[in-house]
Amino acid sequence: MEANLDLNRDLILDQERQFAARVAGEVVDKPVLALWMILIPVFFVFYFFQLKRYKNGLKDFSRHFLISRERALDSVYEAARHQSQVDFDELVALSDSPAEVKNEYRLWIEELVDHYQTLIEAPGSSFADLARNAYPKKTSYQRALDRLNRSERELNRSLASHVEGDQESIALVVEAMTKSIKKHRRASVDEIFP
Repeated sequence: MEANLDLNRDLILDQERQFAARVAGEVVDKPVLALWMILIPVFFVFYFFQLKRYKNGLKDFSRHFLISRERALDSVYEAARHQSQVDFDELVALSDSPAEVKNEYRLWIEELVDHYQTLIEAPGSSFADLARNAYPKKTSYQRALDRLNRSERELNRSLASHVEGDQESIALVVEAMTKSIKKHRRASVDEIFP
């Protein structure tokens, strides 16, 4: 059975969107509704204002989280369609990462592209099928995701020092992202390879 590139691209992208939403849900702080807020209308309105900001924050986080992933997947898709190579220099140039972290960004993109190429060329009608056909053993899938985790963790740590703001808060966000990414990737391994 031959891989359906259009279907596979859609399956991978859908999986990445779900992944981004799960990570965003753990990284972006959700406002807490206290009982006293319900009793005092002004605070209840304030809570809904905070809730709206939270929902917008989730969308913004997911959108930014997916930019490089979508670019990499599109490049893999086009390369597979035209039986050519992914242009890593172009992908790196499209990034708005500071020059000091371009090397870490490239290493992460290379891992991501390798993973996407493995998945997009596999046969299957669901993401789980793609993963099982691309990585015949649970350990090989886990190793691929571990490589992604390491390269992404290094990229995020390198980027953190170039983000304006309270470095302690930024470090906490990076650590929360790292833990969430690792947790959800590990969960996907267990879901796909029970």
